[in-house]
Amino acid sequence: MTLTTIEAELLEYAQGETRRWQHVAALLMRVEQEKLWQGHATSFTAWLEAIARRADLQESVFWRALSAGRAYLRLTGATRLDMSTPVSAESVELVDKIARHAPRAVRDQIVARTLQGELSRAALREVWATYRPAPGGLTARGRLPEEPAAQEAAASARLAAWDAQKRLTSSREQVRRGELMAAFQAATWLDGCEQVRAESRVEALGGGLASVLIVRRERPQARRLELHGLWTCAAAPALADFPFEAPWAMDFVWLAVPAALASSAVDRAPRMAGVLALDRARKLVIRRAAQKRPVGMAARIELLSMLLERVCGWR
Repeated sequence: MTLTTIEAELLEYAQGETRRWQHVAALLMRVEQEKLWQGHATSFTAWLEAIARRADLQESVFWRALSAGRAYLRLTGATRLDMSTPVSAESVELVDKIARHAPRAVRDQIVARTLQGELSRAALREVWATYRPAPGGLTARGRLPEEPAAQEAAASARLAAWDAQKRLTSSREQVRRGELMAAFQAATWLDGCEQVRAESRVEALGGGLASVLIVRRERPQARRLELHGLWTCAAAPALADFPFEAPWAMDFVWLAVPAALASSAVDRAPRMAGVLALDRARKLVIRRAAQKRPVGMAARIELLSMLLERVCGWR
């Protein structure tokens, strides 16, 4: 693809009613990586400024698309942009900043749910407000400076800011909930599984579920799929008032808690609910096995239909 062709597509994008940042980002990255701007401008920046003027757009529109494209590849490890990704350029930039500072369990959940289109920009701004580092040498985008001396000072400031943030009750609970969900979806605590799929877009199911595992058992036990629902509770006050209202279509329900709450959870949770405790290795262990619940066939078919639509990307 020549520079002339790319410029024509960018100008067409500027005049179109539907603007997909992924398409723009792919074109801009190609110009940058293949240095197609050489011979037409003094630098890539100068070329981008010129094409933005021709398109009658603010330069920031193109820079944001380019930044989001770079961030998407960095977050996913992909070599190409997914043109169907249901997420805005601003959301990708936000999750990229969050990923540099949040704990791994929280980071993985935020990245996955954002790229699936589950988290809004408003929700991501709230998360970023929690993990935004304090001043101390960090750049505006949260990166460490290049100079070794300044980098060491900035790293110390980042560590101090993170330690202070962890001491906040709301932040500790948010981190712990992310760890509980990540450990549940890893399914290392569930034996005899041939295949497992995790679904976190479960708000429509009701009952306060945080996630659902769709489980296929190893043969010859694999007669039908099992649905395992997850509740999470990260603090004693929340456990005291926990509603415990699971959808009827769920075969098994589990309450995942930090190890310190395991005994209280066993006493508090309904007898049919299983209790999972998070150990020091950030893995879940079964403190009480869940009992098979009676499932209404109509409710189960409706739930499986909803999950199938999610897998197919229809909603």
